[in-house]
Amino acid sequence: MSLSAPEARIMIVTLWAAMIVGMVLWGYGLFVTGHPPLIDWKSNAPWWIADYLPNMESEIGVVLACLGSLAPYWPRQRQGPPPPPGKKMGRGPGRF
Repeated sequence: MSLSAPEARIMIVTLWAAMIVGMVLWGYGLFVTGHPPLIDWKSNAPWWIADYLPNMESEIGVVLACLGSLAPYWPRQRQGPPPPPGKKMGRGPGRF
């Protein structure tokens, strides 16, 4: 799947926004009593995981934060083949 530069930029910004919203939602769910969790963490996971995922808000926040962590790894738009080994990428001689 190849995206154009504007589409890739929109996707990256969306993923960064998902990460930020997920972290905020997880923090909110960690300190506020909310809805019951989707998964019974106390019986299915170690105690320290159950403490970090006490309700549905924190579970959704962690999923969004993990989804947003894909942003730095999203493929960038390339403009041509890579340079040969030992040669720097640039616009030309004497330009930075």
